[in-house]
Amino acid sequence: MAGFLAVESVVKRFGSFTALADINLQVAKGEFVCLLGPSGCGKTTLLRIIAGLEMQDTGTVRMEGRDISHLPPARRDYGIVFQNYALFPNLDVADNIGYGLRTGRAARRARVAELLALVGLSGDERKYPSQLSGGQQQRVALARALATCPSLLLLDEPLSALDARVRIHLRQELKQLHQKLGITTIMVTHDQEEALSLADTVAVMDHGTIEQVGSPEQIYHQPASRFVADFVGHSNFPPVTVRWDGKVELAGQEIPVAGTYPAGAARLFCRPEDIRIGAHPGAGGLMAMVESLEFLGPVRRATLRLEQAREIVLRVDLSAKDPGIATGQRVPVGFPSERMRLFADEAL
Repeated sequence: MAGFLAVESVVKRFGSFTALADINLQVAKGEFVCLLGPSGCGKTTLLRIIAGLEMQDTGTVRMEGRDISHLPPARRDYGIVFQNYALFPNLDVADNIGYGLRTGRAARRARVAELLALVGLSGDERKYPSQLSGGQQQRVALARALATCPSLLLLDEPLSALDARVRIHLRQELKQLHQKLGITTIMVTHDQEEALSLADTVAVMDHGTIEQVGSPEQIYHQPASRFVADFVGHSNFPPVTVRWDGKVELAGQEIPVAGTYPAGAARLFCRPEDIRIGAHPGAGGLMAMVESLEFLGPVRRATLRLEQAREIVLRVDLSAKDPGIATGQRVPVGFPSERMRLFADEAL
């Protein structure tokens, strides 16, 4: 995919507070990028700078090689959908969608009809926003953003105000719409499941910086920092020791970990679904007691306490294929080396 949007060395401060610190991001043409992070991390500020609704202190924004850093929003060729939809309450659906079109009446009517069909609202053109559900209002906002055939679509937490079932349904529709139109899209979200399911590329942000940019699979399985590992998905971080010979010990028992790490204290990163329990002895003879079991639909989450170090508690996700276990049972624990990695032993 060819390069389309480039954010280069962007800095934004509000008084003494640094909202964005030297942000660099490349977006390919047709790519769906999610800016993911907790509240206050700078993701919406970055989106607003791309849109021209906020001005960076230093740095450059380029679209297809053209410097748009200081252009007004109307000259940046994008459509935008806000969290609160921002529909005009006194205009019906058709007039909301066609608001930005500068064409003749017949062409405008045809374009609105095309967009209504695209977002599944044909027949609702004469309704007003107050007569629509939250999901329908969001579809109208999306159709309005697409009306002028922009080169770029910006989405600022577009699904966060909806209930869980509607959000999941619209998420699927948004993905299908992107696949159909191929429009370059940048979406802000704090919902990791949303980001992982929608995006081609995820940029994880924290405290005004980008911690990692990668595919959903890379972000989940190969986190570049302790923050990313902890923020995306569920994780265990038991304390380990890296010996002078490079071997790793957990609770005094050697465990296999791929890679080379400096000697000293560290934390073992392991996802709940990656830990193995069963009838065969775990690596290094580690044993644990099953303290509780929680039914979560497709998986059961077991809480285990290591026998060799009772202060260490692990959470393990078990599928239907895993052997049945019961609370109070003593089980061996194993750690597949290819899924394990270490991070600095920072305070939890």
